[in-house]
Amino acid sequence: MMRTILWVNWLRLKRDRVALGLTFVLPIIFFSIFAMIFGGMGRGGGSGPGPARRTRVAVVDEDRTDISRRMIQALAAQESLEIRTRALQIEGQPPAEPYTVEEARQLVRTQTRYPVAVVIPEGFGDSFANFAAPGEPITLLYDTANPIAYQMVAGLLQAAAMQAAPDILLERGVGTLEAFGGLLTDAQKGVIDRLKTMLVPTPGTNGPDGNGDDESIFGGVTGLVRVDTVDVRADEAGGDEQGPQRSLVAYYAAGIGVMFLLFSMTGAGGSLLDEEERGTLDRVLSSDISMTRLLLGNWIFFAVVGMLQIGIMFVWGAAVFGLALWQPNQLSGSILMTVVTALSASAFGIVLATLCTSRAQLGGLSTIIILIMSALGGSMVPRFVMPAFMDTTARFTFNGWALDGYLKVFWYNDPDAGVLRSLAALAPEVGVLLAMTVVFLLAARAFARRWETA
Repeated sequence: MMRTILWVNWLRLKRDRVALGLTFVLPIIFFSIFAMIFGGMGRGGGSGPGPARRTRVAVVDEDRTDISRRMIQALAAQESLEIRTRALQIEGQPPAEPYTVEEARQLVRTQTRYPVAVVIPEGFGDSFANFAAPGEPITLLYDTANPIAYQMVAGLLQAAAMQAAPDILLERGVGTLEAFGGLLTDAQKGVIDRLKTMLVPTPGTNGPDGNGDDESIFGGVTGLVRVDTVDVRADEAGGDEQGPQRSLVAYYAAGIGVMFLLFSMTGAGGSLLDEEERGTLDRVLSSDISMTRLLLGNWIFFAVVGMLQIGIMFVWGAAVFGLALWQPNQLSGSILMTVVTALSASAFGIVLATLCTSRAQLGGLSTIIILIMSALGGSMVPRFVMPAFMDTTARFTFNGWALDGYLKVFWYNDPDAGVLRSLAALAPEVGVLLAMTVVFLLAARAFARRWETA
């Protein structure tokens, strides 16, 4: 009898392909995705599928000396960095001018591709390796939306300084000692001790998370060169040191909102299957309502519900967690993105409902698809910690495009731009989501023909 029970349950599981996928396939897919994400962190391009992510850094050279050029070359030699000193040359056009400080600030503030910019100040070459007095600090412009990149670049600046000009280090180090002359006095010993201290990075207490007066993440002096860090959104954060927290609120408001919108819309689409099981769908179709009008009516209603769902969540985030929602740019952009995202998600729910034959099948299939898209698209883990190739895979997911649009609204929006210019920046995401909506609706109409011929 026990053998019979086991055999019957196995046959039932084997015939239910969705249950098989949830049991055996989905765990392996999720394990693989997160293994690729976190297994590649800290990897210098060795093992693992695809190359390690390189951080793109804009560099401004205000010094324009041999030492500053050698410093930039040493930074460019770091495998984890991609250095840009000017915009890419357009074919047939003269080379672009080198970046200015304001251009670099705007790149970091408005583009996800540039989380960090390095500004080498005038006078840096003259004060480089001057162990008797503090040198001119390098300014690191950073965006708290990516809390990993700027700390990594700050550390690599020290490595680049050591590699850039060892001859200058030796020459000026010896020159500093010779300036004191004679046998080693207490003053000379103090110089040597200072030299050792400056060559070894010593973390301090100042910086974005400390209580110091400057912006340096290591207290202003970070090894061989001084590094002053500047949050490009400090003025937007109102000086309340809430930049990193607000960036996470904005990110997860978008990521979680999109993911649960998909679940809600597929659940709503299941009402079509419920009507089929109760026999009411046949009676509706026997009236003067066509299948096309029925699908469009459900699509519009589900989309309105989805807009309300996201809207209520964003209002809650603004009221409780400080989500920047009420400025004209953010409010207009969030409304536009919410409308197109809800329209597309509603169409997605309907196409899955017309594809499936039962509510149980819809629940299992939608869970598999939505969780995979959410993991690849960045709803669960920020994409800046993912391997570089996963940015490409995110482009094939609903979540990736919707999340990029919302991040442009809540985080990468240019505060100096007007409302129309801010909305125009959303054109790629809005266009792709509307194209997805059309494809989903056409596919749903094709799958729904089985109900007309039943």
